[in-house]
Amino acid sequence: MLLWWRRRRWHPVARVGELKPGQVIAVTVAGIDMVLGLDGDRYFAVQRRCVHRGADLAGAFIAKNQLVCPQHGWRFSTADGRGGALPDACLQMYGVRVAGDQIEIEPTPKKRPR
Repeated sequence: MLLWWRRRRWHPVARVGELKPGQVIAVTVAGIDMVLGLDGDRYFAVQRRCVHRGADLAGAFIAKNQLVCPQHGWRFSTADGRGGALPDACLQMYGVRVAGDQIEIEPTPKKRPR
């Protein structure tokens, strides 16, 4: 288990310009597997496994502000992680910021929408 002060640090995962709009890449931050994506001009980070059947979301794509699972096509909002198929299907999201030319992720999970 990570100490609270270690989990709260921002971790650089990529440089600005490495991702093209619509691209998703796999990253690991503080031992947590995630995907980082660029939806238009906004970065987002979510858990790496789909809540439906555990598919690897590193193979996902972005369409109309939604992350689309490569296995079954389930769609999740890139803004809050909500899934359209079931009200309780929601991806865990993480904070993302740009600091200079670095894209950083804060590995403390955000609260899930209700």
